[in-house]
Amino acid sequence: MAPGSAIAQKRAGGRGITIVTGGDAGTAEGDFSTCLVWSSRPANPLPVLILVTNNKWGISTNYQGQHGEKRISDRGKAFGIESKTIDGNDPEVSYRELRAAMEYVRSERRPFLLEAMVSRLHGHSSASGANRVNDEADCLQGFERRLEERGLLTRAQMDELRAQFTAEIQEAHRKVRGEPMPEGRTIFDHIFSDKDLVRGGAGFAGDGRSPKGGA
Repeated sequence: MAPGSAIAQKRAGGRGITIVTGGDAGTAEGDFSTCLVWSSRPANPLPVLILVTNNKWGISTNYQGQHGEKRISDRGKAFGIESKTIDGNDPEVSYRELRAAMEYVRSERRPFLLEAMVSRLHGHSSASGANRVNDEADCLQGFERRLEERGLLTRAQMDELRAQFTAEIQEAHRKVRGEPMPEGRTIFDHIFSDKDLVRGGAGFAGDGRSPKGGA
């Protein structure tokens, strides 16, 4: 669906873009190739950032047993798409590269394929086990060491931040678990449009709302 929203972004003008994310296993499916084709058509390239987080596993299937290419980003080059592979475990590198990729898509109105190599610290499901994996790099621990070495944060400050965010996540979890289950009659709410669109995309007829732009 990403090319569809990117077409809307391009028609609307401005600097709005579409961002679609997925894992390495998802790139072995047809939807990924379809996205590359439709995003890179010479007559109508689209402003879409295709972000692949590659942890070299698809549930219990190893990357080497599924992919023939060395890097997933190489597949973008076959379509004339600007592509790059980065160290997704490095927050500073990730920030800079994401910012540059987004600016390229915004200004050039063309697609960009960014592959981020990341760790898999836990299994995806019961099929691969959910225990902690000890031979993978923990990007948070690595970044904490860097902050401490630079004198930007102390160990005590980082522990305090971890405790604070852990408490916030636990509270959010409790809140969600306490919410009532939706009623069955609402299953199709917000799935299909049942109102006519105002010409020119100014809003949705009858409800006074205006569609918001993309990223």
